Amino acid sequence: MKRDFNKYLDHLNEEELREELERLYGRFPVLREYYQMELTDPKKVVDKYKKELRKSFFPSRGRGKRGRSVSRKIIKKFSEVSIHPKDLVELYFYRAELMAEYIGAQRIDSEAYHDSTVKAFEEACELADREVLLDYFAGGARLLTEMFEQQRRDRRYSFYPTYHRYWQA
Repeated sequence: MKRDFNKYLDHLNEEELREELERLYGRFPVLREYYQMELTDPKKVVDKYKKELRKSFFPSRGRGKRGRSVSRKIIKKFSEVSIHPKDLVELYFYRAELMAEYIGAQRIDSEAYHDSTVKAFEEACELADREVLLDYFAGGARLLTEMFEQQRRDRRYSFYPTYHRYWQA
């Protein structure tokens, strides 16, 4: 498939390539968002996705019961247009933060929810480590760990072991 695509591109002249890009840009929203991040301030796009994440946990009406699954889909959608790994890691940490905040706001006692929140934090830390961004997120991760300690309802779950594994080693 990729070889056929490259052959197709090779036989197009510059004007035809330009028309093809314009057609694709008009047809696919994900491509428009990608170029919005590439050509303008990526913070605007990141903020848009942060608002969507917040809304999945704290909708204007109701309790946001499907926040975990919806937030995972939102991050997956963002990863398709993300240019800078830092932005994706930031959304992962933001998701963990919202989950921790939700525990306190809704007084969640569920073991499964606490476990899922700890796993979300672990995923964010793993991604930060993989992208060599641990130093950049160290302060925020410490604050998030302290916030979770105050919000959590099940004392068997904590962010501290994960935090210490990545920043206190």
